[in-house]
Amino acid sequence: MGFCAAFLLMTTALASAHEFILVPEQWKSYHADQQVPFSLASSHSFMHSEELEAKESVAASYEGDAVTLHPNKAYLTWDGRVTLKSGNAAVIAAHRKGEIWSKTTSGWKKGDKSTLKGVILTRKYEKFAKSILPVEGKTAKFDRAVGHLLEIIPVDNPLTAHAGDEIRVKVLYNGKPVAPENVFATYQGFTDTENTYAYTTEPYGDGMAKIRISNPGLWMIRVQHVAEGNGDKYESHVLRATLTFPIAN
Repeated sequence: MGFCAAFLLMTTALASAHEFILVPEQWKSYHADQQVPFSLASSHSFMHSEELEAKESVAASYEGDAVTLHPNKAYLTWDGRVTLKSGNAAVIAAHRKGEIWSKTTSGWKKGDKSTLKGVILTRKYEKFAKSILPVEGKTAKFDRAVGHLLEIIPVDNPLTAHAGDEIRVKVLYNGKPVAPENVFATYQGFTDTENTYAYTTEPYGDGMAKIRISNPGLWMIRVQHVAEGNGDKYESHVLRATLTFPIAN
C-alpha cells in the first residue's frame, strides 16, 4: 500500500545515482503545430540538473523521429524542442545509453576489469525517460509504449486526473510486466532535498502500482529494475525509468 509522505532513499547504490528526467516547458494548454521546448535533466533532486551527460550518451525522439539536442552548460541539461502533432497525446521519449561502472578498491570508477585495477564489482547503468502531454485537450493513446527496455505505462489517464485522484501504472521490462523494486512519485516544487519523494508504493501483480495525486503541477514517476549482467563484462544491469506529466488545477 502507498502512503503520501516524504520518503528519503537511504541505500548507497540508489542515493549515489542521478535520475534522468525529461522536463517539458509548461503551458496551460498545448496545441498542434506548437513548438514545445524540453530539457533532459540528470539530478538527485527533481528538475534541478546537476550533471551534463556526455553527448554520445543521450538521445531523444518524438513520434519515432530523432530530436536534435543542444547542450545547455548554464543549466547542465540537454535541450530540444518538438512540434506537436494533432489527434493524440504527445509522447516524447529519451534515452541515457548504458554506461559501465565498477566499484574498485579506490572507489567507483567508469569502466570494467579490462581498463581498471582493483575491481570488486561491475554494473551497467541505463536510463529511460518519457513525458506525456495533452494536445488540444486530446489525450488518446496516452498509454502507448515507445519500446524502451524499461518503461512506465499509464493504465489510468494521468492527463485527465486531478489532485485527490489515484492513477495506476504498469512497468514493462523488455515488453513484459515486471515488478520494480519500488515506485516513487513526486511533483515540481515538493522539495529540493535530494532523493526525496512525495509518494512511494510497492508494486503488486503484473508490475502494477497505484499512485495518489496530491497536488497540481508537473509530476514524475520513477522506477528501477535490476536485470542479470552480461557475463564477465558486468554482474548486473541496473535500469531506471521516469515518466513526467502535467496535472491541471
